[in-house]
Amino acid sequence: AATGRRGASQVRNLNAIANQSDVRIVMAGGYFEDIGFSIYPVRVAEMSEDQLVEELVSDAAAQLWGAFGEIASSLEMRPDERKVHRAVARAHLRTGLPIFTHTPHESCPSCAMDQMDTIEGQGVDFSHVVIGHMATIKPEHDPLGTHKEVARRGAFIGLDTLGHEMGRSDIPAHDKVRMVQDLLEAGLEDHILLSSDQGNERQFNRYYGHGWASVLMQFVPKLRFAGVPEEAIRKILVDNPRRFLAFVPQD
Repeated sequence: AATGRRGASQVRNLNAIANQSDVRIVMAGGYFEDIGFSIYPVRVAEMSEDQLVEELVSDAAAQLWGAFGEIASSLEMRPDERKVHRAVARAHLRTGLPIFTHTPHESCPSCAMDQMDTIEGQGVDFSHVVIGHMATIKPEHDPLGTHKEVARRGAFIGLDTLGHEMGRSDIPAHDKVRMVQDLLEAGLEDHILLSSDQGNERQFNRYYGHGWASVLMQFVPKLRFAGVPEEAIRKILVDNPRRFLAFVPQD
């Protein structure tokens, strides 16, 4: 994922990692959010939606992106964030690249719906869209209700803060296991994606974080212990990501 326009050095570094290891890297790009980390450069506010679309399509082709993401919004989507969501949706229609989003970690079910409304308003169907950070919805905010609505509209449910410790999204692992179980019981196994939202050094093993392998080494064993069948685990880990990421280039 990217939180801003990728520079040449980032592309070189990711290529080097892929070429020197057995890791298959799907590089994504786009613009993250307007506030919080102050990721949007001033130029985003100055650019038109059409200009953003052209830049996204051009960068995706030049840098061989495999997705747009992560595309974020605040608790109340700001005008430039809405503009970026619309631009990414239009760039998706031009390129076929899948989209993954970032919803706030503060437990915001309405944010997911706002993102989906904005993206769908540009004519996108959700077969290659994942609404991110859906594991940050607190039990008292009915996560299953939001997850069902995301799936009903055709998108993937990103349970992608596994092994992620932030005060704003401190949902215990057993609650996240329960989310998976609830979705399986609801027959929505085709819509589940897992990830860890690794994004800074303090999450690395060497700094006593959970590390890049936290999904496979920590969360999946919890699913097995809870009785989730192997065929469901394979679908979630292999089949669903393959289906989400596969696309036919459009432009």
